[in-house]
Amino acid sequence: MTTRTKIAGAVLGAAVAGALALVPLTDDGSADDADTGNVVLGASEKEAVPSFTATDWVSYGDQVAVVRVTGEHELRGPGEEAGTDEDYLARTIDLQVKEHVWARSGAPALPSKVSVTADGWRLKDGARKELGSPDSSRLEVGHDYVITFARFSDGAWSPLGSGGVLPYDHGRVGEGEFQGEPVTVDAYRSAWEERLVTGDEEPMAFRSVGKAATGVQGILRSTTPDATAARYFGLDPAARYEKVAGVSEPADTFCSVAAPLAVSEDSRHTPDELASVLTDLAGLAGQDASALRAYATSLEAAADAGASAPVDDTARKASVTRIERECGTDVGGLLPTDPEGDSGDDGGSQGGSKG
Repeated sequence: MTTRTKIAGAVLGAAVAGALALVPLTDDGSADDADTGNVVLGASEKEAVPSFTATDWVSYGDQVAVVRVTGEHELRGPGEEAGTDEDYLARTIDLQVKEHVWARSGAPALPSKVSVTADGWRLKDGARKELGSPDSSRLEVGHDYVITFARFSDGAWSPLGSGGVLPYDHGRVGEGEFQGEPVTVDAYRSAWEERLVTGDEEPMAFRSVGKAATGVQGILRSTTPDATAARYFGLDPAARYEKVAGVSEPADTFCSVAAPLAVSEDSRHTPDELASVLTDLAGLAGQDASALRAYATSLEAAADAGASAPVDDTARKASVTRIERECGTDVGGLLPTDPEGDSGDDGGSQGGSKG
């Protein structure tokens, strides 16, 4: 993480989704909550990584395994209690790996036991109902599944997405639990056949229905990953898909770099952090960068010498004028605001007087 990113206090994430080879559940591609007896199906949501096809699995997945759900747990924050009207109660589940099916070359090893977050419950008027997702298994205790797993940037293992979970009771894809209800192989095949789109790659759920895990393995071994994804196997699945989708962070501009310096009650930065941002600004300022560089240098010197060391006040004032004139951003006195890195100047608050 760069100093400037730390000051900004935000991480740029891509909310991107793959083009799933499915017919939308409604005309606008969304679904209202559907009550199907014991289970409420929430609205369809786009996911950060596509997960429905064999190409998706080998491009973004790390491991595929047969697992059994051995336990489930309510997931509440400390002191959190259900509300009186309507609430969502999250759930974690425990998975026991029964059989390894496929692994991407160079992928990390999948632990024998994994705990993941899954669809939970809707609480309404004191009653609890199971919540599920359209076109996916809810992951119920006692059932078996074939799951494509990915390890994400925080080190956590998780199913790649809703399309990466297949019911697998009695050793056959399509038998077991689907959308929170029991399903047979024939019913599972029919459900996916209705969702096929001519010209699109068939979902793994349809291609593997009725097969044993060895059949899933054969499909994956004969599937070539996306060429761009293969070049970025060192990245986690979400970052890898950003490369495939062509999503990138916008180029820095003088004012985008200066934005974190705006006066804010929450802004806190040390002399070194402020100097780092000013140095970046100087690199984008063209020929008129002398004041920014001089002020950054004096901040670094002050940080090395101690809190009582003076800074270049002339360069500071010129830097304030430059940033506010060019960007219209109120940067106050443009002095360090982190108490641990306070310069000792009584005007050292970011909201202090100018000049």
